[in-house]
Amino acid sequence: MVIQAFLNVVRRITDVTRWLALATMAFMMFFITIAVIGRAFHVPVLGDVEVVQLSMVILIMFGLAYSQSRDAHVSIGLLVDRFPPRMQALMDVIGYTLTFIACLVIGWVYLHVAIRYTTEVPQYTDLLEIPLTPFKYIVMIGFFLWGLEALLKVIQSLVHLLKGSVEGGGE
Repeated sequence: MVIQAFLNVVRRITDVTRWLALATMAFMMFFITIAVIGRAFHVPVLGDVEVVQLSMVILIMFGLAYSQSRDAHVSIGLLVDRFPPRMQALMDVIGYTLTFIACLVIGWVYLHVAIRYTTEVPQYTDLLEIPLTPFKYIVMIGFFLWGLEALLKVIQSLVHLLKGSVEGGGE
């Protein structure tokens, strides 16, 4: 029951970030089109490169968790696919656990970076002077949410592994 509630909350947040990533991609598409047309007519858009670079941060960070939820990240199963099903499930648990830990550590580091940018050393882009602080928080959110999706995969893989050992009679 608690796990299902946790899964629902994480998936809802992932859906919100997915839609934010999609909206950012649509914005980038229109913005780049306008910038290119503007250059063709010798009316360049000031700071277009900065805006696109910052938009990429939003797009990537908010897309990570959704990619994890759909197993859409690049993976190489050359070796693992040859293992027996129980060993594959164990490798999934190990892989998802390592992903969870890595995302947790990176998210924690970026939390401290974001706090530092907020309190001590605010930094801005060169041309448009857009503050970088919100983007540090976006990176932190992206990694924490990716880690939560990996944690859900750990739980699902453990359930699959344990279900296999019960059904298989402890192979």
